[in-house]
Amino acid sequence: MAGQGVPPAQLQEAARVSERIGVSPSRQVIASGLVTEEQFYQALAAELELRFQARSPPLQPGGDVSAILREGMAATIARPQSAVRFAVAPPPGPALRRFLAADPYARRDLVVLTPATLAAEMRRTNAGALACEAAWMDEAGLQRFSARTGTNWAQKFLALLLVGFLGAIGMLAPVMTLISVALVLGPLFFATVVLRLAALMEKAPVDLWREHRWQIDDSRLPVYTVAVPIFGEEAVLDQLIGALAAIDYPAAKLDIRILVEEIDWRLRRALAARELPPFMQVMIIPRGLPQTKPRALNRALAEARGELFTIFDAEDVPDSRQLRLAAARFLRSDAELVCLQARLVIDNPDDSWLSGCFALEYAGLFDVLNPGLLQSGLPIMLGGTSNHFRTEALRRVGGWDPWNVTEDADIGFRLIRAGGYMADLPCSTLEEAPHRVPAWLKQRRRWLKGYLQTLISHLLRPGRFLGEAGATATLTFLALVLGTLLGTLFYPLFIATTVLAVLDGSLLSPSNSVELLCSSLALGLAGSGICAVFLVPALGAWRRGAPDLWRWLPRLPIYHLLASLAAWLALYDYFHDRFGWHKTTHGLARSSRYRSRT
Repeated sequence: MAGQGVPPAQLQEAARVSERIGVSPSRQVIASGLVTEEQFYQALAAELELRFQARSPPLQPGGDVSAILREGMAATIARPQSAVRFAVAPPPGPALRRFLAADPYARRDLVVLTPATLAAEMRRTNAGALACEAAWMDEAGLQRFSARTGTNWAQKFLALLLVGFLGAIGMLAPVMTLISVALVLGPLFFATVVLRLAALMEKAPVDLWREHRWQIDDSRLPVYTVAVPIFGEEAVLDQLIGALAAIDYPAAKLDIRILVEEIDWRLRRALAARELPPFMQVMIIPRGLPQTKPRALNRALAEARGELFTIFDAEDVPDSRQLRLAAARFLRSDAELVCLQARLVIDNPDDSWLSGCFALEYAGLFDVLNPGLLQSGLPIMLGGTSNHFRTEALRRVGGWDPWNVTEDADIGFRLIRAGGYMADLPCSTLEEAPHRVPAWLKQRRRWLKGYLQTLISHLLRPGRFLGEAGATATLTFLALVLGTLLGTLFYPLFIATTVLAVLDGSLLSPSNSVELLCSSLALGLAGSGICAVFLVPALGAWRRGAPDLWRWLPRLPIYHLLASLAAWLALYDYFHDRFGWHKTTHGLARSSRYRSRT
């Protein structure tokens, strides 16, 4: 590099920094921006008297693409007019040292590329196979249970039997049928409510950054892969790049991959027009079905360099220290800790009453319910962003189900079934909430459809689920997923029957023991449910230092009525467009509460 005009003093400083933080000098000089990747590999080629090319020659398809990229050597298609047989782009680190040790001096059969060029050409050459693997349509993927298969014959038989039985007795004895269903479902709804009320007892978080044991020296920090799947997100592109560039983590240990669908030409052109920091790369996802976020994440996982792996969405603005805190927590924990969930914060609660209620909901979920469950050793429904994983744990379960439209909820329970556990990460990521009803309904119906997919796919073999997850996690799963789905679907019915029972006096004046039991159950569930609906988000808003959000508490019943509408639309979608992805448009926020503080 000195022979190419790079000041030796700067190279020596890069070498000192690389030794201090524990990375190769070659990676440090590129990640720090001292030289570009292309300049480095041009200098490498000149030093070894090899030919450098900015464009890749045609490569032979096949092989383990991830292994080829780790070693940085791929076979080219032999051509009579060319002596080149191999394209080489050894990534900085061990692969580069092995390449140099092989003494490739002045070889005519080698051509040097940049790793980015080699990776792009390998993905293009093997696009069909990679798309098949990411969609779980290869041999290994077809062995995994997935939302792709839908219900099995046993589930269909039981559903038809239950519907037929309830329909038959409902016509003969409608009141007794309703009472019986209420008695059967009552414990499930009580469990759902009790989980929320019990979470109120969770202690408020401490400022982990001020605790010395959470501040890990750069030399101990592992390489971190950050996957950012985006589609049609030109409106928030500059904000996204700025948020990622502001992450406080050694640049040489960052592996940020912006995942872009091959068919998203407008976004690809927008990214090509921007100069990205050297630790970011655009990764083109081969076209294929289903065109979903989890399919893109599976491609990123296959090539991830990091020991740790996290996901951010297009509109996210994570706390700059989030990766450091997550790495510290993983380093201080046993190997069974496989996932951390950071706290999502709505940044535009003042846009409308809808975004205000959304902010209350997220405050209750991420500052009260999730921390409370995790503190008790119970699993949670992960959010779709700011999940932090051990990369190896993700690979053991095969990554994300590409056919599930809420891959976040699904992957959490896959990791639990594989023997891992989750924990809370008290660090925030700013999110944008839809502030108009149509956009909110599209997003919510996708989430609820995904919950239904998750419930069905994990219960394809209930005995296996129970054996792998354990009784406690299984009951929690049923309360969180099945309880949420049924509670959301029948919320208007519960409200209507309760009001009618109060008005006609039957709820408060039971005439026999059966009515007394039903009245007691209904009153207890109604009272505890009301407490859960209002107290959990109210406490969450208080912990976030945003008590002004309480002004939206009276709107929550209307908000939950809209959620019920979304649940019924999700049920329709499951049977008519099971894998359809209702895309949420970002960049429409009209206000920002926290962004100026980050």
